[in-house]
Amino acid sequence: MVARGGVCWIDLGKRRPCVVVSSSDVLSVDVWQTHVVPLTSNVDRAGMAGNVFLPSRASGLRKDSVAVVLGLELIDRSLLGEQTGRLASVLLHDIDEGLRAILGL
Repeated sequence: MVARGGVCWIDLGKRRPCVVVSSSDVLSVDVWQTHVVPLTSNVDRAGMAGNVFLPSRASGLRKDSVAVVLGLELIDRSLLGEQTGRLASVLLHDIDEGLRAILGL
Protein backbone atom coordinates (compact mmCIF):
# COMPACT_ATOMS: atom_id res chain seq x y z
CA MET A 1 0.00 0.00 0.00
CA VAL A 2 1.15 3.53 -0.77
CA ALA A 3 2.06 5.52 2.35
CA ARG A 4 2.78 9.20 2.95
CA GLY A 5 6.54 9.67 3.08
CA GLY A 6 7.21 6.53 1.06
CA VAL A 7 10.21 6.75 -1.27
CA CYS A 8 9.32 4.93 -4.48
CA TRP A 9 10.63 4.48 -7.99
CA ILE A 10 8.47 5.90 -10.77
CA ASP A 11 8.75 5.87 -14.55
CA LEU A 12 7.48 8.97 -16.33
CA GLY A 13 9.63 8.52 -19.42
CA LYS A 14 12.67 8.36 -17.15
CA ARG A 15 13.00 6.13 -14.09
CA ARG A 16 13.57 8.20 -10.98
CA PRO A 17 12.78 8.13 -7.28
CA CYS A 18 10.06 10.23 -5.68
CA VAL A 19 8.45 10.74 -2.30
CA VAL A 20 4.70 10.38 -1.79
CA VAL A 21 3.32 13.57 -0.19
CA SER A 22 -0.47 13.09 -0.36
CA SER A 23 -2.15 13.06 3.04
CA SER A 24 -2.91 9.78 4.76
CA ASP A 25 -6.62 10.67 4.49
CA VAL A 26 -6.36 10.94 0.70
CA LEU A 27 -4.31 7.76 0.47
CA SER A 28 -6.89 5.82 2.49
CA VAL A 29 -9.57 6.53 -0.12
CA ASP A 30 -9.89 4.35 -3.20
CA VAL A 31 -8.74 6.92 -5.77
CA TRP A 32 -6.25 6.34 -8.53
CA GLN A 33 -4.14 9.48 -8.02
CA THR A 34 -1.46 10.61 -5.59
CA HIS A 35 0.90 13.57 -5.27
CA VAL A 36 4.64 12.98 -5.42
CA VAL A 37 7.78 15.10 -5.23
CA PRO A 38 10.64 13.93 -7.45
CA LEU A 39 14.12 13.29 -6.06
CA THR A 40 17.43 14.06 -7.70
CA SER A 41 20.96 12.94 -6.89
CA ASN A 42 22.20 16.45 -7.81
CA VAL A 43 22.80 17.60 -4.23
CA ASP A 44 23.75 21.10 -5.47
CA ARG A 45 19.99 21.69 -5.81
CA ALA A 46 19.51 21.41 -2.03
CA GLY A 47 19.79 25.19 -1.55
CA MET A 48 17.09 26.06 -4.08
CA ALA A 49 13.51 27.21 -3.35
CA GLY A 50 12.24 24.90 -0.64
CA ASN A 51 14.22 21.84 -1.73
CA VAL A 52 15.19 19.36 0.99
CA PHE A 53 18.42 17.37 1.30
CA LEU A 54 17.84 13.66 2.01
CA PRO A 55 20.77 11.53 3.18
CA SER A 56 20.85 8.08 1.58
CA ARG A 57 20.31 6.37 4.94
CA ALA A 58 17.02 8.31 5.31
CA SER A 59 15.62 7.47 1.86
CA GLY A 60 16.91 3.95 1.32
CA LEU A 61 18.57 5.05 -1.92
CA ARG A 62 22.23 4.40 -2.75
CA LYS A 63 23.06 8.10 -3.04
CA ASP A 64 22.20 11.22 -1.10
CA SER A 65 19.38 13.06 -2.84
CA VAL A 66 17.29 16.21 -2.86
CA ALA A 67 13.50 16.49 -2.84
CA VAL A 68 12.68 18.98 -5.62
CA VAL A 69 9.45 20.51 -4.34
CA LEU A 70 8.90 22.60 -7.48
CA GLY A 71 8.44 19.27 -9.27
CA LEU A 72 5.25 18.41 -7.31
CA GLU A 73 3.16 16.18 -9.54
CA LEU A 74 -0.19 14.40 -9.49
CA ILE A 75 0.26 10.89 -10.86
CA ASP A 76 -1.60 7.64 -11.36
CA ARG A 77 -0.78 5.38 -8.38
CA SER A 78 -0.23 2.46 -10.74
CA LEU A 79 2.98 4.19 -11.91
CA LEU A 80 4.57 3.79 -8.47
CA GLY A 81 7.12 1.01 -8.39
CA GLU A 82 9.37 -0.46 -5.73
CA GLN A 83 9.47 1.37 -2.40
CA THR A 84 13.03 1.86 -1.12
CA GLY A 85 12.22 3.46 2.22
CA ARG A 86 10.03 5.81 4.18
CA LEU A 87 11.12 9.25 5.34
CA ALA A 88 11.21 10.22 8.99
CA SER A 89 8.53 12.70 10.01
CA VAL A 90 11.09 15.51 10.46
CA LEU A 91 12.16 15.23 6.80
CA LEU A 92 8.56 14.99 5.62
CA HIS A 93 7.83 18.13 7.67
CA ASP A 94 10.70 19.91 5.88
CA ILE A 95 9.21 18.89 2.50
CA ASP A 96 5.80 20.16 3.67
CA GLU A 97 7.41 23.49 4.59
CA GLY A 98 9.04 23.65 1.16
CA LEU A 99 5.69 22.99 -0.51
CA ARG A 100 4.05 25.71 1.58
CA ALA A 101 6.77 28.14 0.55
CA ILE A 102 6.53 27.50 -3.19
CA LEU A 103 2.72 27.41 -3.18
CA GLY A 104 2.33 30.45 -0.92
CA LEU A 105 0.26 28.60 1.68
